[in-house]
Amino acid sequence: MTTPPPPDDAPGTPASPVWAPPDTLTPEPKAPSGMPGGASSTAAVPPSPVAGVASVRARSNRFAIIALVTGALGLALFAIAFAVIALVQIRRRGGRGRGLALGGLGASAAWLAAAAITVALFGDSLFSAGDGGSAPRRPDGYVLPSTLKVGDCFTAQTHDSADPYVYPSPCNNPHNGEVIAEAALPAGPFPGVQRLTAQAAALCKERTPGNVKKIIDADFDPRAEVPERKDWERGKRDVTCMLVYVGEDNTLTAPIVRAFIVPKYVTAYEQGDCLEKWDEYMNSPVVECTLPHQFQVLSAYKLQGRMYPGSKRLEEMVIADCAKRAVDIWGSDPPLDRVDPTFSAPNERSWEFGDRDVYCLITGRHGPLKRSFVPKK
Repeated sequence: MTTPPPPDDAPGTPASPVWAPPDTLTPEPKAPSGMPGGASSTAAVPPSPVAGVASVRARSNRFAIIALVTGALGLALFAIAFAVIALVQIRRRGGRGRGLALGGLGASAAWLAAAAITVALFGDSLFSAGDGGSAPRRPDGYVLPSTLKVGDCFTAQTHDSADPYVYPSPCNNPHNGEVIAEAALPAGPFPGVQRLTAQAAALCKERTPGNVKKIIDADFDPRAEVPERKDWERGKRDVTCMLVYVGEDNTLTAPIVRAFIVPKYVTAYEQGDCLEKWDEYMNSPVVECTLPHQFQVLSAYKLQGRMYPGSKRLEEMVIADCAKRAVDIWGSDPPLDRVDPTFSAPNERSWEFGDRDVYCLITGRHGPLKRSFVPKK
């Protein structure tokens, strides 16, 4: 005799079945074949599609997701690479995400097409330096000379004339270069770099201020910024003419047109040199001391200091220094019965432009000197 199941409303019976996770379910056991009525219990309970296994939805390929994101951000090369990886994995292993990968490829193609159109329309302005082939201005403040005006001063490399960049500077501050002219070369086919450079040099020489032409070969390095081929073909033929001072101190503190410049090819006079005459531009020729001459150099030296001491103070300093040097050379027997002492020293204007040279000189008391009174150093 079998015990019937409890009625639905019996006390202590749950109101509804308790659901368990799929992996905790077990198949309903089969009834013995000899049950009354000849029917099995499995006929009353429909079988589970997958006994004890949950149904899991396939995930999208992660490389396909990355391809879509990078493509949308414009990282075309990365997007293409990730999309190819995703498509290969999906084909080999299956899974979802093919549409995402193709979307990344499409976004990349759109970015590349936009870049190509931009280069075609604005390529020169995007990748050329203003009007030249280099950036007209660098983050460190250096610029191309063509960005300056005539009369603007700058500091340039003296050991590397191929470096096109200069550093702008007020003309009353230490500097070594100045823009002296701007001119345009005549129209025509591009002449080539070598010929273009020669034409620019000739044009700049014509525009050089007259007061520096006579010393430009020695104390100045003439330079010119010339157009590149692509600028020339666009009609830009402007030349920027510059002078870079390469004299002994390598520094100017005023515009070139007002600078006090001692030509580099004239060497500084030394002790014992006999001079036919004297002039403030240091062009006095050195002669043999047996020939008649007006001056002989007793000593030469440089003053120190940044500020001009004033004409009276400077004169007192130079007289004292020259007297001491005369004692060092002649001792207690100076030939003052035959020579008179004198000197050449900077004035306020030449001091402003860097002149610090002092020359202690002697001249004949009764006419030109005809022999040496100072031994060579």
